[in-house]
This record gives sequence, C-alpha cells and structure tokens, in this order.
Amino acid sequence: MNDHNPSRRVFLRTAALGIAAVPLARFATYSGNAQAQDLPKAEDGHALDYVNDASEADHEKYQSGQKCESCAFWAGEEADGWGKCRHPEFTDVLVNAEGWCNTYAPRG
Repeated sequence: MNDHNPSRRVFLRTAALGIAAVPLARFATYSGNAQAQDLPKAEDGHALDYVNDASEADHEKYQSGQKCESCAFWAGEEADGWGKCRHPEFTDVLVNAEGWCNTYAPRG
C-alpha cells in the first residue's frame, strides 16, 4: 500500500527550489548603483575638494599630472570623458576624467 504520486513529488521539489531561489533573485538584477546615464555630473566642490579640471585644483595635496582617470578609484569612462568613481563620496555622480579630489590615489 504505497500510494505515492511521482508528479506530486516533482511538483513539491520544484516548488521548494523555487521558493529557495526567491531571495537570491535580487542579486541577479541588483546593479549596486544607478546606471551611468541616470547619474548627474559632479560639479566643482561636490565633495573632497573635487574639481572638474585638475589644473584648477587649489589644494596642498594636488600634484601636477594627477587626475581622476589615473586614480585607483577610477572605474572607467562611461561617456564623453565622464565616468564612475569607486570612492563612497562619489557613487551618486559621474566624475570628469580630467578632474581631481583630495583622496587621489595613484594606481599601483
């Protein structure tokens, strides 16, 4: 008297796997930050003494030749010389490749 229904087992197993996968689904679609096209461009003074043109930096830490595109925080150009910065103060804006801020860190 072993009445088991194999299709019921398949259904229950599939349902259990589906329910277990629901919390993981957010990782498949989560980008971490807004898309680049949705981010505004940083303005001079945004944070950390940021300037869009490094040659205009008026800070004792600035050294000639330093700019965002050669910084360890630079995440790459997105469009027209503007790109993302990995520094927490700049995750909500795009920075200029020719810009500079006082947390500049040379790529090593």
